[in-house]
Amino acid sequence: MCTDNMEITKNQEREALQQIKALVADLGPDSYIATAFRGVFDIAEENIDNDFSGNPVDHAQELGEQLAQRTVQVGQLTEERDAYKARAEAAEVQLIALKAKLYDYMAALDERGNQP
Repeated sequence: MCTDNMEITKNQEREALQQIKALVADLGPDSYIATAFRGVFDIAEENIDNDFSGNPVDHAQELGEQLAQRTVQVGQLTEERDAYKARAEAAEVQLIALKAKLYDYMAALDERGNQP
């Protein structure tokens, strides 16, 4: 991060974060700003310590997009399941019909004195 072509050090970032935390703390724990910043200071500290730029809003949006994709996938899988279930039911009906034909065939053979 640069300001006026000067590198900001981690210590400067930590000092700025402490000042911001103090300002927010002065507003009280139930203030709108304190509520909005809940958990954000921890993320900022982790960003400074780990040279990372995590952002909870971006992360939440990514999670929302992933949820939307998974919801679509669930819908598609539900449709596939229903299609397979319908095919299984149709196969079961066909199996019952084939069993009935086999029974009729074996009964006809038995009536003629042939062994089934």
